[in-house]
Amino acid sequence: MKHQLTKYQSKIQRLNRVSIVAVTLVLASLLLSGCAGQNYKRGVSSNLVSYLYPEGQMVSHKDDALPVLELPLRVGIAFIPESQHDYSFTLTEVEKQKLLQSVAQRFKADKSVAHIEIIPEIYLKQGRGFITLSQVANMYDVDVMALVSYDQVEINELNHFSLAYWTIVGAAIVPGETSEFQTFVDTAVFDIKTRKLLFRAPGIHSAKRHHTAIGFEKGNRKLRTQSFTIASAQMTENLDQEFTRFKARIKKGEGAKVSYRKNYSGGGGGSMGWGGVLVLFLLLGYSRVGRR
Repeated sequence: MKHQLTKYQSKIQRLNRVSIVAVTLVLASLLLSGCAGQNYKRGVSSNLVSYLYPEGQMVSHKDDALPVLELPLRVGIAFIPESQHDYSFTLTEVEKQKLLQSVAQRFKADKSVAHIEIIPEIYLKQGRGFITLSQVANMYDVDVMALVSYDQVEINELNHFSLAYWTIVGAAIVPGETSEFQTFVDTAVFDIKTRKLLFRAPGIHSAKRHHTAIGFEKGNRKLRTQSFTIASAQMTENLDQEFTRFKARIKKGEGAKVSYRKNYSGGGGGSMGWGGVLVLFLLLGYSRVGRR
């Protein structure tokens, strides 16, 4: 009798231990969810409009004269400083420089561009608005500024599947959180003298993942970077297309007018070009033949 009683007591103790472990795992899961997984919306922004128009008053250029672009162009490229960030993720200087270099490559491929300056972001942080932008452009002797900006919003939500349960093989946790990243990367090209927007190229990407509280931040950091990379690649591809469309509009007399710098050989005044050089050599040849 004592032996059977002892046997039943040991079974009860084992069941109690299992129950305690199960309850502990459930509570731990809920605690992790409470700490890492809350419903929220946060983001980072280097907003172009907020930087150029800090007082919130937009300037209308509807009736202004067309910008006059002097070829070959001198282009400055800069990153708009972050004006708002609600969480620790911001782009590193390496990532910003990589993006600026990719934008620069798009301009270098065009014969109408003679000079490109990648301007450090710190100079744009000295102030805001077109006055600061004009001062920086004059310092670097550029006529056109390509301003790169980005916005990224993180939306995290819990659902009713966020729990832990006990199975034959042990504890399991159901993914009960959803993280979504909406990324927008933009390059806007302005004429400095008239302050007019010449053209712009956007890149947009949205990414979502379902997860548990375990590995929450690491997984989200990877998704942020991935979303920004894809949006940036889309923007640089669109930049080629928008630049081509802009030049087509100029030929129709829309968007801007064109003048030519002295000694420019790209087809404008002030330079004879390769055709003129060839004619000059032919004339010199005939002249020598005549003297002989």
